[in-house]
Amino acid sequence: TVKSGDSLWAIATKYGLTVNKLKELNSLSTNTIYIGQSLKVSNKSTTTSSTTNSSSSSTSSDKKTYTVKSGDSLWQLAVKYNTTVTQIKSANHLSSDIIYVGQILTIN
Repeated sequence: TVKSGDSLWAIATKYGLTVNKLKELNSLSTNTIYIGQSLKVSNKSTTTSSTTNSSSSSTSSDKKTYTVKSGDSLWQLAVKYNTTVTQIKSANHLSSDIIYVGQILTIN
């Protein structure tokens, strides 16, 4: 179920899909989604929530994942994790400083 701040990109990334595959699964012709909208994230019939708003660590050595929360900024995350905005952008292939609630970022 789509929550405030969700985007097709964030949902697709969370479930290991491409935006195009997510759109295909849901017969979407545009990138517009709405709060409360239910989206399929696999061909299975089970329904799963689209986002969690908590941070988590992955099992790889120095990399962590972080789920963006309301009020977060790249600068704030860089300070919190003792890294730089440039490093976060590079690790996540970001071309701008814009991040979205629910977006999952890799922090080195």
